[in-house]
Amino acid sequence: MSKVLLLLAALLMFDISYAANPAAERPSYSTGDYWIYADDDKKMKVEFLREEKDRYIFETGATKVVKDFNLTNVGDKTGGFPGPIIKFPLTVGKWWNHEFQAKTIAGSRQDAGRIAKYEVESYEQITVPAGTFWAFKITVTIVSAKFQHFVGSAYYWYAPEVKNIIKGIYKGKILELKQFKVK
Repeated sequence: MSKVLLLLAALLMFDISYAANPAAERPSYSTGDYWIYADDDKKMKVEFLREEKDRYIFETGATKVVKDFNLTNVGDKTGGFPGPIIKFPLTVGKWWNHEFQAKTIAGSRQDAGRIAKYEVESYEQITVPAGTFWAFKITVTIVSAKFQHFVGSAYYWYAPEVKNIIKGIYKGKILELKQFKVK
């Protein structure tokens, strides 16, 4: 009898620990999936077109946007903060760094190197105009590569159910998901 109780207790503890440690795998999209985002200034529709080799092809208006499997823009080589970079699978506590060159005034490149330090801070319920979802909160801290001093921060919430970011805060702007369709 005690072995049965011990086994039952072990199974319950596994279920509780599994539920407490959610993970999000790389999403799989279907043609026609879309997301509509808005901030105070603009509204933007992002539609999935196709997957090519190791890239996703999206469309925003008349512009094609190419992203790698970390949902990072591939075609934008202008420098500056790359925005959200998602390293799948996502789990709370996971972290990664991304080095980039900052855009500078008058072409000066003095201390233009930056490091974006990403950390999956929590898995929380968040409400945006498109609904209420469980999402991974990703905190980004940007520091100078040369001097390691604080430069800025950003926050993103990735919802596995939506297969995309549902909210972003960067440079004082808030971008939120208004509507979406995924298969």
